[in-house]
Amino acid sequence: MAGNDGYQDFHLDGDWPGTDAKGKTDVHHTNVENLLRDLLTDVEQLKGVKSGSLSHLRAFGKVSPTHLGEWDAAQQLGTVLGQGHTAVTASYEKLIAQYEAAIETIRTAYGNLKNAETASTVDQVKLV
Repeated sequence: MAGNDGYQDFHLDGDWPGTDAKGKTDVHHTNVENLLRDLLTDVEQLKGVKSGSLSHLRAFGKVSPTHLGEWDAAQQLGTVLGQGHTAVTASYEKLIAQYEAAIETIRTAYGNLKNAETASTVDQVKLV
């Protein structure tokens, strides 16, 4: 058992890219920056107003009583569908919040790595 760090049963696949670095940090800055840009674009689309966005779901995803009719079963179905719409909308909001939190975590980790790399760089001084 490898201690109480929570990773005792976690093993990396030896064929996974980058696992041969043997303790070295190998970060391709351009790839991380492109990833962050793409994630930010994606989350902004989810928060936007186009089809598939949260506001579009709120505006057009709800089934109103007039869509179903005035009879008893339709009204009861309308209540259930309204509850479902509320649950789906709340889940979508949580998804966006978690997506933004993941982006911020990546941004912070990447910033920390860049700061560490900068701090560990020794200025080259020419001796005369």
